[in-house]
Amino acid sequence: MRNIKGLTIFEVLVVLGILAIVSVFVVPNFVSWRSDVKIRGAANNLKGDLEMAKARAIRENNWVAVMFNANGYTVFIDNGSGGGIAGDWIRQGSELQLKAREMPSGVTLDIPGMTFTDKRTRFNGRGHAGVLGKAVLKNDKGESMTIRVNRLEINLEKGS
Repeated sequence: MRNIKGLTIFEVLVVLGILAIVSVFVVPNFVSWRSDVKIRGAANNLKGDLEMAKARAIRENNWVAVMFNANGYTVFIDNGSGGGIAGDWIRQGSELQLKAREMPSGVTLDIPGMTFTDKRTRFNGRGHAGVLGKAVLKNDKGESMTIRVNRLEINLEKGS
């Protein structure tokens, strides 16, 4: 009998069967993990961008506005340099846009759950929030994360 090296069809089928069984347990956990990571990442980005807006308002000694929409938000220096009035909530002309961010797929801003008046907030030159409230982010599994803005700090909480 010759010494033949290689795998038999039976051995290949056993390995494929084991891989199929393992994937049944791994794939759903991976999908769940990915959804959790997306909402945590989006919430951390929003919190960081709000803190950046606060710091930039202090640095510029002027208003920095954050305007929310269904898909994301925009952060800009609202100093009136575009021909408008400082603090008028309208980005005009040469008012500098600091951030324009969209939510990742599977994550949305819960507009009815948002308590910012007219879906916006801003910080003055002393770093105080002009409009207090909360923004709620939801993922496709129904989980939520809340970012609360009060006079002095910005908090991130799991759940609403």
